[in-house]
Amino acid sequence: MKSESEIIDVKTLPFTANFIWATGFMMQRFIEELASRKILGVKCPGCGYTYVPPRSRCGKCYAKIEEENLVTLSGKGTLVSYTTGHVALDGQGNFIDLQEPAIIGAIKLEDADSTIFMPIEGIEPRDVVEGLKVELQWREETKGELEDIRCFKPA
Repeated sequence: MKSESEIIDVKTLPFTANFIWATGFMMQRFIEELASRKILGVKCPGCGYTYVPPRSRCGKCYAKIEEENLVTLSGKGTLVSYTTGHVALDGQGNFIDLQEPAIIGAIKLEDADSTIFMPIEGIEPRDVVEGLKVELQWREETKGELEDIRCFKPA
């Protein structure tokens, strides 16, 4: 065990990382269709597993997934798991206390097999339960950006 004088207490993240990367064709289509208030997924032609957001290779059977396998999903789903956060990052690597807890949910959309992770609003943390039916809430003006999905609320 290190002596107390050798222990360094870190209260912030020590670095900032900037990345430039391409999303790929499937994710690009997913993001672009958000402007039209559509949620795209893909159904694997090999095993039938449906992913949201879409991907070009199945993680179950490794089949190639093509554009013709895109499907439109309803935006309604079921909360399968969740966590409640009491702090957030400030963009500079520092933690800030939230005035109100934030709920992040793992949501299985209707007709999809995978889950997406999104904020849950419109419900108190003490009232959140697995199995809760939820529906997507769009930002007022959609632009074809990930931020077009504002949150999910109880259905």
